[in-house]
Amino acid sequence: MREGITAVVNAQPDMIVVGEAGDGQAAIQQFRALQPDVSLLDWNLPVIPGEEVLSTLSAEFPRAHFIVITSLDDDDCIRRAVSLGARAYLHKDMLRRELLPAIRAVHDGKQYFPEQIASRLKQN
Repeated sequence: MREGITAVVNAQPDMIVVGEAGDGQAAIQQFRALQPDVSLLDWNLPVIPGEEVLSTLSAEFPRAHFIVITSLDDDDCIRRAVSLGARAYLHKDMLRRELLPAIRAVHDGKQYFPEQIASRLKQN
């Protein structure tokens, strides 16, 4: 999945992947070293879960821009990610159509929630 995302992002004239991590501990280290404009964060990371990564980095870098990517379809998970500082939340099956618009919106300081996520946030 990371290779596909990297290829799509790097194919854009206005984007470049500056780092990758295969687990939560490496994600924290990479973020601290690189401080990217936008970070894509898998909620289901090994070693340190994505939720803990997001909590740690959002507290340390309150202006950071995170997009949570997950296969979980759970309202509590969506709300938790947003409360911890995620500016976008995408299910992995949404990536083909939503990834690039989400990155651009979050980079511009906006939130990005596809309609099916946004409607669930409004209901609760």
